Order: sequence, then C-alpha cells, then structure tokens
Amino acid sequence: MKKTLYRVTLAGLFLNLGLSAGKVLLGWWGGSQAVLADGLHSFTDLITDFLTLFGLKYASHPPDPEHPYGHRRIETLVALIIGLFMALTALGLGIKAVTSLSAKTLLPTVKAWVVLAPLASMISKEVLFRVTLHLGQRERSPAVIANAYHHRSDVWSSLPAFLGAGLSSVSPSLAFADPLGSLVVAFFILKASWEILHPGIHELCDRVDLEEAQKIKTEVLKVPGVRDAHHVRARKHGDHTLVDLHIQVDPYLTV
Repeated sequence: MKKTLYRVTLAGLFLNLGLSAGKVLLGWWGGSQAVLADGLHSFTDLITDFLTLFGLKYASHPPDPEHPYGHRRIETLVALIIGLFMALTALGLGIKAVTSLSAKTLLPTVKAWVVLAPLASMISKEVLFRVTLHLGQRERSPAVIANAYHHRSDVWSSLPAFLGAGLSSVSPSLAFADPLGSLVVAFFILKASWEILHPGIHELCDRVDLEEAQKIKTEVLKVPGVRDAHHVRARKHGDHTLVDLHIQVDPYLTV
C-alpha cells in the first residue's frame, strides 16, 4: 500500500507547485500581501512533500543489525521537520504583517481578481486533505498524516487571505485588511505546526502512554500463569508500539 501513499503525496506535490506559483504571481500582480504570503506558504508544501517522499522511502527499510527496531522513526523525524518548516514560515509571515500594519504609510489597494487564487486553493486543498488523511490513517503513516494536516493548514490560511484581499479591494479605507489577513494566516500555520511537533517530540523522547500501558497490563494479567505485571512501558515507534514489562509467575512454574 506504500505505492498509494507515494501517489497521493506526488499528487499533492504537483498541486502545490501549481497553487504556489499561481498565488505568488497573482498576489504580486494584484498587490495582495495576504495572497502572496499564502503562496509562499504553499511553496513550503513543496519542500514538505519532498521530505514526506524521503521518509516513506527510507522508513520502510527492514530492520538490520545496527537498527534492530527498524527505521520507522525516520517518518517521525520527517514530521518534525515539516512542523518546524511551518513554524518558521508562520513567524516570517507574522513579522511582515505586523511591520505593514505598524507602518504609517498608506497601504495599496488590492485588485479584486486576486481573490480567485485563494478560492481555488481552498477548494482543491480541502479535497486533497481528506484523501491524504484517510490514506495516512489507514496505513498508520505519521509523515503522511502530518502532510495531510499541512494541506488543511493551507485551507485555513487561504480563508483569511481570501477575506483580507477581498475587503482590501473594496475600498482604500479597508486596505489594512490585507496584512491583517496575512497575520491571521501566520496564526493558523503556527497552530498547525504545534499539532505536528507536539506528538513527534513526545515520541522521540520515548514518552510513556500511561493509558495504553494500563490497558496492556490488564490484558497481560488475563494470561494463565501470570500473577502480576509491573514496570509496563509502552512507547511509539512510527506506526508501531514497543512494549517492555516485568511479569511475576508461580514460583513453582517450570520455565
């Protein structure tokens, strides 16, 4: 099923290529900071798509003497890089928006036709998000799921770009709406990046899932001959869960 994940990631890559180019060009020609920022965000999707393909290729390698647990955490590492790219993009867009809003010079009016770019982006990326998330969850691929939420962040980032550019095109008195929309874009991207970074950091730090560990202990105690179980440790390793535990058995049991 890895071929399906490759295909949906490749589809996202080519879609991002078209959308990023379209939004950057229309944002530049139409004088919209929000649409231009949205286009730059889509451009980062190209980078993350390449990283996802890299993770899918190398995370599927079988275990070897130096890596007895396999290479699944490569996908987790890729997911963290994706989240970091998104966070850096959000900070850059936010700084630019605040600088524009605090400037005392008159902001330019945005061309009305520029809103076609974020509108097309919202529709296409919502469809791609749903397809990618479904496949990523079915195959339990952290990198593909992270990439899906990156597609969803494009939907949310295009909405304020659409509204900001649209309002700014109505009247010069509403020109502030465009950089304000860019600032909202930055917030949504930063929020999405945290949703990717948070679980990935926990996995790399071998955080114990206490609820899952308790469920494992309950199942172990159902095994005939097991008197007690303790020191239950369950940690994520890509799409797998690794478990270590101590069990106590009948002292007269032959082992």
